[in-house]
Amino acid sequence: MLSLSVKANINLRPKQVNDTKSMAQFCKDTVVTIWHYHGGCLVGKVVSPDRKVLGVNRLRVIDGSTFDESPGTNPQATVMMMGRYMGVKILRKRLGNKA
Repeated sequence: MLSLSVKANINLRPKQVNDTKSMAQFCKDTVVTIWHYHGGCLVGKVVSPDRKVLGVNRLRVIDGSTFDESPGTNPQATVMMMGRYMGVKILRKRLGNKA
């Protein structure tokens, strides 16, 4: 089955050659995503819950890298709505009642 996988999609995780019957391990060894990367910017460790980069002034990360879980589909709409939500939230904080 592994030899049938697309050569461009390379999973760099170490393979578990001893576990040939576990479906969970098979998925870890073969499933990759190069199209919808998410979850690399850990909330609480890299960014705060309001998406401010920890230790850096005036920088936020508002994209799919801050997802805790995959939306399960193409994440474009989720990323766009997250950007809109955070943009409105930032404007309301800056402008107060004028927003």
